Amino acid sequence: MISTLLEEEIQSDIDSRNELLLSTKTLYVRYGFSRLDEQFFLNYSIPIVYSIWEGFMQTSFQTYIRVINREIVNQSLSIDKICKSILVYHMETKFKQFKQYPNDEKSKYKFYANLSTFYKDSNFQIYPTINTQSNVGFEVMNKILQCFNLTQISEYPKSRYNIADELDKFLLKIRNDVAHGVNAILVNRDDLERAIRLVEFLMQLVFDSIKEGYRNQTFKEIR
Repeated sequence: MISTLLEEEIQSDIDSRNELLLSTKTLYVRYGFSRLDEQFFLNYSIPIVYSIWEGFMQTSFQTYIRVINREIVNQSLSIDKICKSILVYHMETKFKQFKQYPNDEKSKYKFYANLSTFYKDSNFQIYPTINTQSNVGFEVMNKILQCFNLTQISEYPKSRYNIADELDKFLLKIRNDVAHGVNAILVNRDDLERAIRLVEFLMQLVFDSIKEGYRNQTFKEIR
């Protein structure tokens, strides 16, 4: 039942985002933009497409975390039953002191008191947000998948299609150049369609990895 809800919720999100991608793809055609207006729109269409991709990573993993947390409650899973990569993700997200250890004694005492409370709490729940670093390239995407003990995406998910290059050297590069005010960027219709196909493909690949992970209960520690 939970598996069905997980898949339905993420699929619904993908469907909504695909509709947004289609609207982006056809906007300049539907409204008969002038040549200059079309070029202006196309240049800024890539950040729109990227935002749809990053938003999907956020919402899909928020959904997955909610489902895992339900399973933790339903199966009465203690902290030591959660796979180590998820536990590390949770600890580093919840306790920022692991990455920046406090200097003053009062902050140190508070940190250790919170840790002690955490390990004594029988109602463990995974922290409900993920850090996309506002730059979800190939490495960040796979790092997130790895954190949740999910199958990572191959650099070549299909023959002669380097998804790392498509994501990092095409979509992210153009998005970052536009965001940083690089005026030399000229995006054409083929570029927009290419970016949309990439995001549609990426969403399906990540969805498949999440489904596989849940079905195999990879959020549990294997002993």
